[in-house]
Amino acid sequence: MTSQGGQASARWGKNPFPVSAVARFSPLNGESFSIQTPAMAQALAYVDQYLAEESGESGQADKRRTRPVNGNVIAVVGEYGTGKTHLSIELLRRIQSNDDDALHVFYVDAPADNFLALYRDRFFGQLDRRDVLQRVAEYYADVVAEELDESPLTENVARLLVDRQASPHEIVQRFGLRESTFQQRLQERLRSITEHEEFGTALGLFMRPEFEAAVWEWLAGHPADPVLQERGIHRTIDDDISALEAIGVFAFLYGRQHHRFVLIVDEFEKVMSRETRSATDGPAVLAFKKLLEVFSQSRSLLVLSGLPDFMEVLPTDARQRIASIVRPTALSFDDACQYVNNALGRGSEDLAPFSDDSISYLVELAGGNARKVIRLCYHAYEASARSGADVTRAMVREVARQQFEVSTPDDVLSDVARILDSNGLIFERSKRMSKKPSFVADYWLPVGSEGAGCAIKITQSVLHAPEAERLAQAAEAFQKGRGNVATVLIVNGYLAEPLANQVNSSFSRVMTYSPMRFSEDFSAAISSFVNRLESASNEDRLGLVESKLDQLLRQTQSVRRAVDAVQQDSISPDSVELAVEGGIRRAFGQVAGRPDPIASSWRLSAATAEVFRKALNEASSLEDSVQADLRQTFLRSKHSSTRKNVAASLPRTLAAGALVSIIEGFRDAVVDSTRNTRPETGDRDHALSDACMMYDRYFEELLSTVRMNNESSPVIDTSPRGEPFWVRLEGLKNLAMEVWQAERRQDLLD
Repeated sequence: MTSQGGQASARWGKNPFPVSAVARFSPLNGESFSIQTPAMAQALAYVDQYLAEESGESGQADKRRTRPVNGNVIAVVGEYGTGKTHLSIELLRRIQSNDDDALHVFYVDAPADNFLALYRDRFFGQLDRRDVLQRVAEYYADVVAEELDESPLTENVARLLVDRQASPHEIVQRFGLRESTFQQRLQERLRSITEHEEFGTALGLFMRPEFEAAVWEWLAGHPADPVLQERGIHRTIDDDISALEAIGVFAFLYGRQHHRFVLIVDEFEKVMSRETRSATDGPAVLAFKKLLEVFSQSRSLLVLSGLPDFMEVLPTDARQRIASIVRPTALSFDDACQYVNNALGRGSEDLAPFSDDSISYLVELAGGNARKVIRLCYHAYEASARSGADVTRAMVREVARQQFEVSTPDDVLSDVARILDSNGLIFERSKRMSKKPSFVADYWLPVGSEGAGCAIKITQSVLHAPEAERLAQAAEAFQKGRGNVATVLIVNGYLAEPLANQVNSSFSRVMTYSPMRFSEDFSAAISSFVNRLESASNEDRLGLVESKLDQLLRQTQSVRRAVDAVQQDSISPDSVELAVEGGIRRAFGQVAGRPDPIASSWRLSAATAEVFRKALNEASSLEDSVQADLRQTFLRSKHSSTRKNVAASLPRTLAAGALVSIIEGFRDAVVDSTRNTRPETGDRDHALSDACMMYDRYFEELLSTVRMNNESSPVIDTSPRGEPFWVRLEGLKNLAMEVWQAERRQDLLD
C-alpha cells in the first residue's frame, strides 16, 4: 500500500493528525478539541474566577466609581512544544464564549525585539475606533450626570446617563448647557484615570469630530498633528516606554468604566529575554513593571505566554506582580489515548493502527512533549499506511530518526568547526581519548599543556538503552583520573526522554542540535568550559595570557576576513579606486585649507561628511585609548592581577581596531552610492539603505563577538575621558541612522 500527499490507504483513510503539530491562532467559530491536563484545568479555573467576578451595582453612579477593582496577570511558561500556544488559545475560547458586551479581548503574537512593535504592529490594529470612542463617551456621560444629579429636577435625567440610556451630547444640547465646561472636566477626569497628561488631553479631544482623525493617528504612533501640538500634545509613541504606557492607558480606559479588558500575548520571550533590546533597557523594564501594576489595579486580565527565558529576566518585584504561573504539563498515556481517539473520530476504543503498547512507547519516547507526540503520531500513521501494518515500536523509532535528524552528520561537523574557528579556538579533529571502552572525540580543544581540555562528541539519535549506555560508559572511562576536562555531547536528532538522565549524568553538557539556536548556545557553552578550565589550570599565568592573546588575534582575523569578503562582494573596483582617490584628496585638501572634497567632488553632503568625520575621530580615539591601556598592562606585568587586566584590555583592543575598518568600509559604500547612482531613479536610496543595514549588522556582530569575551572578565574599564569604554562604543551604534537622516535632509534642501 502507498500514501501520497498525506493520503493513506482505503483501510486507514486520510491522515487525521496535523503535519506541523504547531498551534496557530485562527478564527474561533470552529470546533476544537483540548485535553484537560492539570495545567489546562488550572488556567481555565483562574479565567473562570475572573469571569465570575460581579461587575458592580448598576444605577448607583457613586458606587460604580468607588468600587474596588480587581485584576489579574497570568504567565503561561514552558519549553518548545509543551502546548503554551494551544493553552493560550483555549483560554481565549473560554473568555470569548462568555456572552458579555463589556468583555473586550485582544490576542497578539509578540514580534521580535521590542514593545513598540508589539503595540504598533500587533495590538493597536485590533482596536475598534468606534468602541474606543464609546468608552470615552461613557466618561463624558458620567461628568454630565454628576452636574445634573445635584438638582431634584434633573436627577432622573442623570440616572438615564448613568444607565447609558441617553446620549450626553443630546442632553447637553437639550438643556442648553455649556459644552466647553464639560469637555474641560472630561479632560481632567481622563488625565486622572489614565495617569498621563497628554493621553488624557488627547482622549478628551477625541470626542470632538474635528479632532477625531488627528487623535486616532497619534494613538497609532504617528507624530502629533499641529492641531494637537497647539493643545500641549508633543510626544510621539515611538519607544518602548510610551508604547507600554499606551497599553496601560487603554486598560484603564476600559477597566475603570467597568468593562473587562483582556490582553493575551503569545511568544512573549521575543520581547523579553536575554537577547532582546527591551529586556536590557532599564527604563523599559520599569515601564513594564508599571504595566503589570495597571492590570492589577483595573478590571483587566493580562496573559503572558512564552519560554522560561522571559521569566528569568524579570526582576523579582515584577515576578511578584504575576498572580498565577501556569506550566503546561507533559501528556500522560491516558491523555495521548484520548487525543488519538478524538483525532481518529471513531467514537470508540478502537485506536488502530495504534495499540496501547505503541502509544505508550510513543509517549515515553517523546517525554510527554505534546508537539513531539502529535508529530510522531502523524508520521507513524503515514508509515503504517505505507507498509500496511499496524504501528510498532520499531516503526516509531524509525520515523523519529527520519523526522528529527534534520541535518546530515557532515553538516553538523562543519557547523561546529565554523563556530570554533569564529571564536578563535584551536582544536584537533577525530582524537582518540580512550581505548577501552573506545571514546573518539570529534573535536578536542586543548587548554594549557597539562592534558586539560574539552572533548566534543557528535552522535545521531539516541533511542535505545544500549546506545545511551555505550556513550555514558565511554565518557566516564575518558574522564576517570582526569580532573581538568570537560565533555560535550551533541545529539543530531532525537534523544529519548527516558535515556536523557543517564546521558546527562555522564557528560558535562548534552545539547540537541537545532539549526535555529545551536550556534548561540554552543558558543556560550564552549566559552564557559574553556574559561573554567583555564582558571583551574596550574600552568604559568603568562602562558595562559599568551594563549588568550592568540585566541583573540585569531578571532580578530576572522572578523576582518568576513568584512573583506563582504567588501569584495558588494564594493566594485571603481569604488575602491574612488576610496583611494578620496583619501589623497582629503589629505592634501586639508593641508591647503580647501573645502572638504568628500562634500564637494563626491556629491556627499557636508552634513554626512561631518557625521563620518566625528565617528572616525571617536573610533580612533577609542583605539588610542585601548592601546595606551594595553601598554600600561604590559608595564604592570609583575602584578598579581595581570591576567585580569589583560582579559579586560583585549576585548577593547579587538573592538576598537575592527570598528575603524567597519566605519571606513561603510563610508566608502555611501560614497559609492552617491557617486554611481542617480537620485531620481531610486537606485541611490536602495544602495544607501543597503549600506546602512550592512553597517548595523556588522556593528551588532562585533558587539556580540566582543561581549562574549568580556563576560568572562567583568572588569569596569574606564577611558581617560571618564566614561566607560562600552558607553563610548555604544555611542557609534546609531551611525547608520545619522547618515541616513543627514542624506534625507540634504535631499529636501536639493
